[in-house]
Amino acid sequence: MPTGIVLLDSSLRARLINRSFRQMWRLPDEVADSNPSILTLLHHGRDTGAYEVPDPELDALVAERVRVIEAGDPTPIDLRRTNGDVVRVQVTPLPDGGRMLTYTPVTDIVRASDELKLLRDALENVQDGVLLLDPELHATFMNRRMRRFWEVSEAEAADRPAYSSLVRRLHRASAPNLPTNELARFPARRVAEVMAGDHVRDLQTPDGRRIRAHCTTMSNGGRMLTYVDITDLTEKAAMLETLATTDPLTGLYNRRHFLENLDAEWSRFQRYYRSVSVLMLDIDHFKSVNDRYGHAVGDAAIRAVAAACLDGKRKSDIVGRIGGEEFAVLLPETSRSRARTVADRIRKRVMSAQIVAGEIQFGLTVSVGIAEAAVSMSGIDALMGAADHALYQAKAEGRNRCIAFAPPPPASKAAE
Repeated sequence: MPTGIVLLDSSLRARLINRSFRQMWRLPDEVADSNPSILTLLHHGRDTGAYEVPDPELDALVAERVRVIEAGDPTPIDLRRTNGDVVRVQVTPLPDGGRMLTYTPVTDIVRASDELKLLRDALENVQDGVLLLDPELHATFMNRRMRRFWEVSEAEAADRPAYSSLVRRLHRASAPNLPTNELARFPARRVAEVMAGDHVRDLQTPDGRRIRAHCTTMSNGGRMLTYVDITDLTEKAAMLETLATTDPLTGLYNRRHFLENLDAEWSRFQRYYRSVSVLMLDIDHFKSVNDRYGHAVGDAAIRAVAAACLDGKRKSDIVGRIGGEEFAVLLPETSRSRARTVADRIRKRVMSAQIVAGEIQFGLTVSVGIAEAAVSMSGIDALMGAADHALYQAKAEGRNRCIAFAPPPPASKAAE
């Protein structure tokens, strides 16, 4: 509908009311053609229920509109009608002391604005972080959660900061595991990733939370970044990984995970012929400990041996509990002679440990079998079997000792 127009004389009586105004407000021609006063026109709107205003406030609304018109205030006012339409009313003073009132339908614009405000309010309160960037990667919207992540105030966000400036201020906290020489390049890489378009990246907040960042290309050439807190998921995954790989009594790797590490080391041995050795340990007379003191004390003894293994191993070595009172140590790039040194150190650590449970106090010893990988071996089962064979030899020779597996000589040597 075209703009409605009312021309008022200096006494604020209508000298012209166009057809659009009459249709807009359902004003009868006989009223419009009678040079009505502005008060009559406003009362017509009040009496026909055209204003979206509670009844007790209608007279106050009419009085305020008369005051604005008399003052010639040109400030636009948006009137909401009961049928849902929105009309923008503006007063223009005329040279002869009259006024021109224009009534412009703006329903479509206001509805779009209302929908946009509703959307922004919704985005402001969602649990995920939302950042809208224009094609030049300046922030056009940043909700509360995203402002908290970037550590910017609402006023700073309103200044449309560049994405590059946001990354620079938090890049060290967002990439804590990067070497120092790569940190300087991190902001540029992040900006390049966003410029490239759709992608997913995991970040870390300054307080240690894990965030999954999604970048989506918008139709206007901008980008939408959504940050989802996945801390609980990563913690749960880490917990499940720990449960799947760790012996609950000792905190050492369980048998399955130890063998996975051994298998990986065996592959390196086959490819590069780098030495790798394995220790098999068994607590001496452990059954008598359980029978005499009970399983709780037996568990304490197992934990003490586990601690001695961790204390005696080197940084690169891997310790696992293979089962019951049996342990294994993987020694990468280690010859049999060097493995013996580690084995004897662990054995002595066990001997020096004292198990204390109430009034009970006693010591332990372990027997250790040592085996080094050889090209003649068929795989990790053969290597573990060799270490196990040496372990039982140590048991047979009196326990509390380290024995290295000695492969049988070749057939030709044996014949000689």
